[in-house]
Amino acid sequence: IGAGIAGLAISTVTATFDTQNALGELSSLGVQDLKAVEDAAKGFSDIWAGTSKSDFITAAYDIKSGIASLTDEGVAQFTKLAATTGKATKSTTEEMGSLFATGYGIYKGFYDDLSDLEFGEMFSAGIATAVKNYKTSGSGMASAISALGATATNANVSLEEQLAIMGQLQTTMSGSEAATKYKSFLNQASSAGEKLGLTFLDTNNQLLSMPEILTELKGKYGDTIDAVEKRELKEAFGTDEAVALIDLLYNNVETLEGGIQDLQKSMKGGIAVTEEMAQAINNTPEQKFQVLKQQIHNNVEELGNGLLP
Repeated sequence: IGAGIAGLAISTVTATFDTQNALGELSSLGVQDLKAVEDAAKGFSDIWAGTSKSDFITAAYDIKSGIASLTDEGVAQFTKLAATTGKATKSTTEEMGSLFATGYGIYKGFYDDLSDLEFGEMFSAGIATAVKNYKTSGSGMASAISALGATATNANVSLEEQLAIMGQLQTTMSGSEAATKYKSFLNQASSAGEKLGLTFLDTNNQLLSMPEILTELKGKYGDTIDAVEKRELKEAFGTDEAVALIDLLYNNVETLEGGIQDLQKSMKGGIAVTEEMAQAINNTPEQKFQVLKQQIHNNVEELGNGLLP
């Protein structure tokens, strides 16, 4: 009987180890209100399948390390946004935590009028809507954004336009490949316009939007681009990747404009679209059973925490 009781006590205590290790790592970044993060982790894990408390807290580590300005409560809220986005886009909480930290560094300066939480909600809606509208996933968009970096943002391109372009390109290629083509285009767009006798800049010397640039090209070349004209484009842009991007988007200007407008509208509406997608995925018998197992594990952790001393 004693051995049975000891074994049960030990198994209950060891159930807390993953969470305690994740909390220790988070504490190393200076987070003091660990209870706020742990409570948020438990609340999320009790509702959404596929994310344990330790998964949530590990994502919080990535977010805090990437966004040092967040308060302890802000870390919990931002991580919840990332985790919900991961669920909605068939990605993982850890991957979205890393993406949200990266996205904050790339895009937050462009949206300086938004608070950290408002930016997080807008970013979540943008990623979720891109996955909903295009042949991509959360992982695909993460690859695209990481590969593109700040190139487009430095060229004053809005987030919704970037997401629409990379989402549309992923119809025929991977996210990282889409970003490579887009980056190649952006790096040469200004000088290429001059070589072609066109103006790709506005009155403030900022790059025109992609639909506007494509419209300029259509005014020069018409509805189709023949082999000779493609050679001329390559000489102007200097790379096959930039020409391939033009070729893929050339006859889809209206689709691209519609995608940008749809993303813009969705991103102004908070995380409604993200939660709707996440709930649809979460509402199956297997997912509900997974939630039940997570709830049981969380309750065992509560017992284990009492025995830790």
